[in-house]
Order: sequence, then structure tokens, then C-alpha cells
Amino acid sequence: MEKSKVALRLAYLGTRYAGFQVQPGLPTVQAAVVEALRRAHLIERIETAHFTASGRTDKGVHALDAVIAFETEARDHAVPRLINTHLPNEIWTWARAEVSQTFDARRDAVLREYQYFLCDEQLDVSAMREASDLLVGVHDFQNFSLDKRRSAVRKIFSSDIMVLGGCVVIQVAADSFVWNMMRKLVSALMLVGEGQQTVEWFGKMLDPKVHTEGIRSAPAAGLILTRVEYKDVEFIEDSYAKKRAQKHIHEALLQNSVMVQVLKRFNKQMIGGTPSGRV
Repeated sequence: MEKSKVALRLAYLGTRYAGFQVQPGLPTVQAAVVEALRRAHLIERIETAHFTASGRTDKGVHALDAVIAFETEARDHAVPRLINTHLPNEIWTWARAEVSQTFDARRDAVLREYQYFLCDEQLDVSAMREASDLLVGVHDFQNFSLDKRRSAVRKIFSSDIMVLGGCVVIQVAADSFVWNMMRKLVSALMLVGEGQQTVEWFGKMLDPKVHTEGIRSAPAAGLILTRVEYKDVEFIEDSYAKKRAQKHIHEALLQNSVMVQVLKRFNKQMIGGTPSGRV
């Protein structure tokens, strides 16, 4: 039977996963997705399915819009609502497209966008925005990469700093990102926002020929892959799959809201509160 290639938009909460890429003995997003495709009888082996993914997020990083692609003989059954029945609640597909046999989810992506959430931080947002504006254009991000072997030259399409619900949100869209680039950019912007570094320093960090400096990566928990775009690929959303996902998201939201209140109570006790049996 002739194979067709299908692309799927994928979302996941990465908290309990050791990143996207398969790692022996560890739970990963890719392992869960490939197993779901097998159980749905869409693929037999990842190698023969020519499986590709738009990127490899690190441990604890989340995604609203990652993309995967694979070849299958059961094209009509490669739909989000069916695949999701074989996935854990933290991972779901929500849109699909039929693509050419040469389509590669990583190489064919023309734009990737990340958001990072900073909450309960006292930051100079105006200074951060001034530094963020310097990102737009082509730069060498060697100071913001963990991979020193490959070129770190990338094109930034847009960079924005927003304030939403008491959190500062850093949003960057680029042709692609080098390893840990977004998390290191967040750390640098935080140093500017805290007044520990200047906007001029941030500008120098964008040219490793002028200035070289190591910088830590911000924690993974606040990072979300929010958008991946392709030329001439039309995805069709699955409204039922999105509705089911919303139910799981709501449940997780309630659970985490309760945990926030529990941790606040613990924190109050640690700074000198008096134990009490009354709320």
C-alpha cells in the first residue's frame, strides 16, 4: 500500500518529561508520541516512518505548537482525536496537514516563536524593552549558546516584552534557535531588568567578536514553544481534540491553583507564622 506523509501540530506540558528527544530509560515527549502512533496502527517503526520533529525542547520545557511529521499507510486514521486516545493527558495533537513526501518538520520550518513567563519579579520593563529591541535582525548568538561547535548566527524577526496578569512575558520569533538560546536571552534580559547590567552591555553580548561572556540559562519551567510556521502548508484544526484538551488543561489549572495556595501557607509558616488549626 502506498504511504502518505502527515504533519501534526502537537502541544504538551513538559514538566514531567526529560525533554522531547528519546532518551533511554527516561520519559520523553517523542517516546510517548511514537508509542501512540504505533498503538493507533499508523506506524511500525520510527525509522521506516521517516519521523521528523520541528525541534527538541529541553527537560521541563512546554509547547503549544510543536510539529511532527511521519509516513503512514493509514492516512485517514491519522487524525488528532484518534491519536489522542493513546497519548497521556499532558500531550495532545490538535491539527493535521497532508504534506509532500519531502517535507521535513525541522528543516522546512521558516519561523519559530517562544514565550517565557517571569512572575513575582521586580523588573524595569522599560529597560528590558529597550534591550529586547536590539535583538531584531541578524546576530551571532555564540554568547547565548551551549553548542560552541556550530554557527550561532540567527535572524530575529520580532522581540517583545509584555505584562500579562502580573507576569512579564518575553516573546521572541526567529528563523531558528541555537541550544539554550532563548533561556540565556531571558537571563540576560533579567539582568538588565534588575539593574545589574545595562542595555549597552546587552548590545555587546550580541557581537561575540567584541565581547565574550558566559551566562546561565533561565529555568526551563517558564518556557513555551508557541508557534512554528511553514510555507504552503495548510493545517486543519480538530475542534473535538481541542475541546478534550481544554478539559485536561482546566483540571491541571485547578490542581496547580490549589498547590500555589498550599505553598503560600508553607511559606507563611517559614517566615514566622504561627501554626493554627483554623483557616
